[in-house]
Amino acid sequence: MSKLLKYYIAIMGVFIAPRLMAQDHENFWFRSTITTPINDKLKLDNEFQYRRQNGFENNNMFDKDLMISYRNWIHYQYNEAFKFSLSPFSYFSAHKIINQQSDELAAANKEIRSSAAVEFHNTIHNNWVFISRSAFEYRIFLNQSSNIIRFRSRVGLQYVLNKHQKLSIHDEPLLNLSGVSDRHIFDHNRIGINLESKLLENLKVDVGYMRVSRLPLNNTTYVKENNLTLSLNYLMPSL
Repeated sequence: MSKLLKYYIAIMGVFIAPRLMAQDHENFWFRSTITTPINDKLKLDNEFQYRRQNGFENNNMFDKDLMISYRNWIHYQYNEAFKFSLSPFSYFSAHKIINQQSDELAAANKEIRSSAAVEFHNTIHNNWVFISRSAFEYRIFLNQSSNIIRFRSRVGLQYVLNKHQKLSIHDEPLLNLSGVSDRHIFDHNRIGINLESKLLENLKVDVGYMRVSRLPLNNTTYVKENNLTLSLNYLMPSL
């Protein structure tokens, strides 16, 4: 096992262990993506997400539904550094974060979302890569009157361990630009670490941990979350 992989395991332990004993919210996020390349510059993604959360007065992150979603992406690789992305349509069904027993029975909130993003990659030294991704999202809620425009900007560092593995850390604040009161301009912030591994020529798996500080729209207090993440990406043969 390489030194950086050992560091990754140690960092995961430092992040997770103390928080599993705290009264924070525990979630599990799963994402699967099928990527279809059109040509050297253009790719299509079909993305499915499923998330679970702990129930009332327990720490079982698999206990209750949290979210299910479908999203499509069109990616255009402008050059080695810049990639532009557009998601014309996505559908989300999200349950309330469980803070009291009645939340377990609340109906899911339905949402349709469109997004546009730009991503920048730049090798800064040897195997170290700087990554940034900024996006705007237009969120249409089917069971409330106010739609929301949200801005998000993720910055991070990636270390290329070898041709099959990459280790990354990142921070991503999300801000509401319209459709909310001044109290809820801050939506949430994500700090994470993840390890991407190429299992097969066309299959990648990504495992990680994400610490989230969130201010729900229907709440005035912050929620602290510990999220274990698992992502699978399958690359289809070129058309």
